[in-house]
This record gives sequence, structure tokens and C-alpha cells, in this order.
Amino acid sequence: MVESLETSILIVDDSTINTRIIAKMISDLNHQVLIAQSGLEALKLLTTFKPSLILLDIKMPNMDGFECCKRIKKSNSRADIPIIFISSSDCPHDRAKAKQLGGACYLTKPVNANQLLEEIEFHLPWA
Repeated sequence: MVESLETSILIVDDSTINTRIIAKMISDLNHQVLIAQSGLEALKLLTTFKPSLILLDIKMPNMDGFECCKRIKKSNSRADIPIIFISSSDCPHDRAKAKQLGGACYLTKPVNANQLLEEIEFHLPWA
């Protein structure tokens, strides 16, 4: 059984610095923040918890964010979770691929805090 965490956000990024920065940006929203340092760790976490939204890096070792997203969207119980891609790449191909895989939006690093908060608010109207 997948437990739904009331307004929780899962940050998936292999960089501890990036996860700390993003967690600080969203700390005032009063959501529970979960952190996974890889796509595989995120998928494992998602077998137990269902966050309200996922912030997903693309470039990670072992499994990139695209593959992680693809696997999340294939799951009936998790496919409805909005995924915001966050990447250092501003490549149009990456943006198109993120959209094709079901990403809610695509932000580039360094992430603008106001833009991130706006996107979270848009995808979580109760935020």
C-alpha cells in the first residue's frame, strides 16, 4: 500500500548542495520534504510513499531523470504525481523530452526561487 503524504515534495538530485538549496527555497511552504539522491532511491521511496509533487534532476549516475520519470509515469498509482524537471541543461531536446515523458514543467539551474515557488503553487493549488 502506498501512503500519501499530505502536501509533500520529493527532491531527487545526486548533489547534496542542490537538494539543500532547493529544500531551503521551499521551506516556507510548510510541506514535508523528502530527498532521494538517485533515481533508483526515488523509485524505492515511491513504493512506500506518494508525494504530492516531485522535483527531478536529469543528470544523475546509474539512472537519469528521464528514465526515472518514465518509470514513475508507467505506474498507475504514481502516474498522476506532477514532476518538475530541474536541470543544468537548457537544451531544447531535453525540454522536449521532459514534456514528452509527462513532465509538468522544466526549470534550469541555477533555479530562480520565485519561479520554482510559482511552479509549485501552480501544480499544487492547495500549496
